[in-house]
This record gives sequence, C-alpha cells and structure tokens, in this order.
Amino acid sequence: MFSIFKKVLGNNNEGKAIQKDALIVDVRSKNEFASGHLEGAVNIPLEQIDINAEYLKRSVQVVVYCRSGNRSAHARKILIDLGLKNVIDAGSLEDAQSLMLASGVISVSVMKESTLQVDANIKSVRDESVLKILIPTDFSVQADFSYLMARKLEEHLSVDIHFLHVLEVPDTVTVDASGLVETCGEIDVEYIRDQKRIAETKLQHLKTQYGEHISVHLLFGKVTDCILSFAESNHYDLIVMGTKGSWGIKEKLSTSQAQIIARMSKVPLLSLMCDRSDLIIKDILFVHDFMEQDASTIPLMHKFSKYFEAVYHLLYIYKEESLIQQEKLSIVMDKYAADHGVGNHKNHFIKAINIEDGVNTFLKSQDVDLVFIGTHGKGGIFHSSGAESLIKPLFKPIISFHIPKN
Repeated sequence: MFSIFKKVLGNNNEGKAIQKDALIVDVRSKNEFASGHLEGAVNIPLEQIDINAEYLKRSVQVVVYCRSGNRSAHARKILIDLGLKNVIDAGSLEDAQSLMLASGVISVSVMKESTLQVDANIKSVRDESVLKILIPTDFSVQADFSYLMARKLEEHLSVDIHFLHVLEVPDTVTVDASGLVETCGEIDVEYIRDQKRIAETKLQHLKTQYGEHISVHLLFGKVTDCILSFAESNHYDLIVMGTKGSWGIKEKLSTSQAQIIARMSKVPLLSLMCDRSDLIIKDILFVHDFMEQDASTIPLMHKFSKYFEAVYHLLYIYKEESLIQQEKLSIVMDKYAADHGVGNHKNHFIKAINIEDGVNTFLKSQDVDLVFIGTHGKGGIFHSSGAESLIKPLFKPIISFHIPKN
C-alpha cells in the first residue's frame, strides 16, 4: 500500500549525489522525527525551515527529506528561493536511505528516540464508541493520505471508515434508486453510464485495496453540496480530506472544496496535505477566541484530550492595536480548558494581523502535530476565513469545527 507514495527523484536534483559532509535535514515534526530518522540527521520542521536558512547556508550541501516527499519538495523550494545553491530533495526517509547508499555515504541507519514511549496507562486505554469517518475521494493520492490519517486515529479510537465519490453532473441528470440514469437529452446518457461504471469499479478497488471493513458510496451532483448533505444526514463525526496545497493558481483552486466545507460543514473537517503515516499526536494547537462566551461542546477534542497523551497549546491571537491583560486572559483560558474537558494545556499569546500570520508565527518557535480551530462567521480576527486560510498553505493536519452563533 505504501508503495504508491514512493517518490522518484526527479530533475530537481539534477543527478547530484549526496556528499559525505552534507547536512541531512528531516523536515517532519519533532514527534515524527523521534519515531524514526536517519542517523546523523537534524530535525528542522518545515514551518521553521526559513528561519534556519542562515544556519543551513554554512553547509556545502543540504539534503532534505520527509515522509512522502511533499514537505521535502517544499522545503527545497523555500531554501532555493532564500539563496541556497546546493539543496537536494531526497524525498521520503526510504528514498533518502537509498540515495545515501548510492552516493557511498556509510551512515544510513534509522534511529528512534527512547523518549517517545507512550505512557502505558494511556496506551492501554481505547475509546470503544465508534468514530464515523467520511473520506471524499477523487481517487487521487490525497484520498489515500486521508485514509492513512484515519487509520492513525484508530490507534486510540474505534473508527468506521466510509469513502464517498461524487460524479459532478448537471441537475438535469437523475439517477433513481435502482441505478437507472436519465438525462434531458443534452448530455449523452451512455457517457454518464460509462462514468458511473468506472466510478463503481474504482470504489470496489478501494475495498480490495483497504479491506471489506470500509464502506463506499457514489452520488451525483455538485461535489461540495453532496459531501455536506451526505455527511450531515448520515451523522458522520468527522470528514477527512486531502488537499493539494497552495503552490500556485492551479493548486489554490483544487483546495477550494475543502475550504468551502470548512466554512459550511456542521461536521468537523480534518484536512491534510501529505502522508502522515509517521504522525504521533503529542502536541495539539488549539486556536480560539477565548474572550467570547462559547458554550459549544467539542466532542472530538474531548476524545483527543482523553485518549491521546498530548499537550494542548491554547493560542490567543490579538491584533496590534488590541490591548490584552495576559494574566487575566490566562485565567479565562484555564477555565475554558476545564469547561471543555481539555486536560494538560499551556497558554500562549501572539500579536498578529490575522489568524494565518499568528499561527505561522507560533509554529516558528513551537512545533505541533495537529491544529484545532473553530469557525463561526461572526466577523473580526476570529472568523470563518481563519480556518479556510490555514487550509491553503499549512502542511499540519487541521481540524476545523463549527461554532454555533450565540
């Protein structure tokens, strides 16, 4: 299954070999790094790669790698844009090992950190209530990333995984309960039937690939409308969507569906950009306006707090012209954590012009594995576009959830 993520080194490396005195940089999170990394590698999470550029310029060659090659490719682009000349994107950890061996570099062992051991009491506790997960799929690798993320949650949560594919067709196309396709005549009915058969075959292949325990569904209509209505009417607990990032106009457009769902869905959305098979959830960032009266419950966050041995980093972002009293606000944040079932937590305050800037500033100094952020469309710095703006550029998995208006 993991072979589909294997990255083949392309023209970006121009056939260069890894030098013996090269600096090997693992750009995953600190907890992914601890789960297994190349001997001698240093850990600089992707979100901190730019502020370490001057340090990296001291090396004659920099080699970056990650889990699947997505973050390493982005890290290389950042470093090249900042003036580094000799940067190799080695792709995944496995690819980096192979490239080092091919280059004659001896030290290629995978090391693990002993400090990563999960507390035995936490490890033995598992939530038996079923978390019903919906994965919208266009049969791309992003949907596969979503499935692997759902399986990571299964380490402590019982999950029921459903894949949904939507054939985007005009309202004039109808499909009855028996599967009979009808059109107004402007669209060839045989074409729609062929697309339906192809989709059904691909969905069945998912069951072959992942196992009969998953469920598959096929709908016709507008993609975002179908996902939203299907998730809510069938009482899903979480939607998991892979996105393609924001490296250009094409990629920004491809991410718009996840942004719309983040804004409109009453079912929490977990969005991610790359393979997180190595993810270990130890640090969770929760971005919120703790000053407003919020009586909403967040069942998913309660589950994480109870069944994962993680530290919650509560982040309050304020604008430059705002005046806050951190001591008083910290008391409010502590009360919020107690009221919402958040256990081990730390309070943080960042001055920024918007949510995206505040989160990025925070991640320069504190690495996390997962981001929680609420959306409610009430205006101001904490509004729906905060979650949407993070979905575009942030490589961290993000869980956005709907906060009802008071």
